[in-house]
Amino acid sequence: MTREIKGVGPEAETEVNQKGGKQSKVLYRFDLADPKAMFEMCKVLKEGADKYGDDENWRRIPVREHLNHLLIHTYAYLAGDRSDEHLSHIMCRATFAQGVALENDK
Repeated sequence: MTREIKGVGPEAETEVNQKGGKQSKVLYRFDLADPKAMFEMCKVLKEGADKYGDDENWRRIPVREHLNHLLIHTYAYLAGDRSDEHLSHIMCRATFAQGVALENDK
């Protein structure tokens, strides 16, 4: 499964900075993602891989089912349930839903 990521690769547009340095034009701001939140999400990803298998099982689950699980965790969190890492699960399920949707759009 090869998918081109816009703005990444040899065909990416080049830009010149104030000091004359040349590099690929940046279309993404990974530096804005909260590092601690990413660690929490990745902890849940590891737990899921340990439980369900490390073979990208999530790719075989439809977007709608990912969104339903996302909503379950959302409403559990809003209801005050702190027995699980609901916000991290929400991040995982949103990422999974987006990944499956992008895969289906190709």
